[in-house]
Amino acid sequence: MAWRALVSKRMHELRIVCCAEAPASAPVRAFLASNYEPLKTLNPKFPFLVRAGDGDPYFLATYGHGHQEKTVLAGLSEAQVAAELEKLVALGEKYPRSWSAAEDLPPEIVPAVP
Repeated sequence: MAWRALVSKRMHELRIVCCAEAPASAPVRAFLASNYEPLKTLNPKFPFLVRAGDGDPYFLATYGHGHQEKTVLAGLSEAQVAAELEKLVALGEKYPRSWSAAEDLPPEIVPAVP
């Protein structure tokens, strides 16, 4: 489970695409319901982008220098969906970040001039 804390250190972004009603997306929705909060707690500034989509559910991970990996999740159980995310996090060692995770901080808020 230590891999969950490494998401923001190994990826730039993770898109999670699934349908709100399709049976093929049910395990992905269950994974999100039980794992999104712990993942976001461990990686508070990391962009987990959950998007609606037709067709098969998938993860689209973006790594350093714009490298992307797509993993189709159709036909997998909730545990297998978690295992696929773990593989994508491990793959981040092969494609190091283009910038440090500390640079993902939001910009300073500039006060409005009256």
